[in-house]
Amino acid sequence: MNRSSVILLFALIASTPVLVFAKVDFTRDVRPILSETCFQCHGPDKKKRKADLRLDIEEGAYADLGDYQAIVPGKPNESELIARITTKDVDDHMP
Repeated sequence: MNRSSVILLFALIASTPVLVFAKVDFTRDVRPILSETCFQCHGPDKKKRKADLRLDIEEGAYADLGDYQAIVPGKPNESELIARITTKDVDDHMP
């Protein structure tokens, strides 16, 4: 193994715990992604809000909405938001 490979391997191993255990912060990591496409219909404006779903605040995005949650932290397969943006059904699809 050459020196460059050893350095690269060491760098990857050293950075792995940071990548694996970094805590996701809603305001820093999630909200900016949602703001581009979701806030027009699911943001702070109560008059424009659809489905009584508010995604601009953590409490709204993670809220128990009966039989589903828009975002289930750490469980994308249980998150309705993921289902809605990946569905092929035109009636349920969200941009």
